[in-house]
Amino acid sequence: MALKREHLVDIDPDTLEYVSGWARIKKSIFTILTTRLRTRIMRLWWGSAYLDAQDKPMNFETMMDSIYEAASKINEYEPEFNVTRIVITSAQANGEMQVRVEGVDLIDQQNRIISQAI
Repeated sequence: MALKREHLVDIDPDTLEYVSGWARIKKSIFTILTTRLRTRIMRLWWGSAYLDAQDKPMNFETMMDSIYEAASKINEYEPEFNVTRIVITSAQANGEMQVRVEGVDLIDQQNRIISQAI
């Protein structure tokens, strides 16, 4: 007999309301990508080196490193989402990147897309 899995519940740091489902996953992906490694006191291992690309020239190698880092860390830290594709849709001179993450919500088995400026 298979157990029905439900989405995790978290607290939105902006509104202090409970959040679950796709809204929680989107917030989690954003947090993973914007938290530098060794910046969380109790979780020095948590985060990603995705933001390190902002300090480098935006060439093919830097973009590939960013995509690899994002995909591996999202798949490692977000248990309800599996990345299938990541595209950097734009990169600005000020270091801001528009990233599009595509994947599968593992609880609902739905294809999902998030597009975020980081």
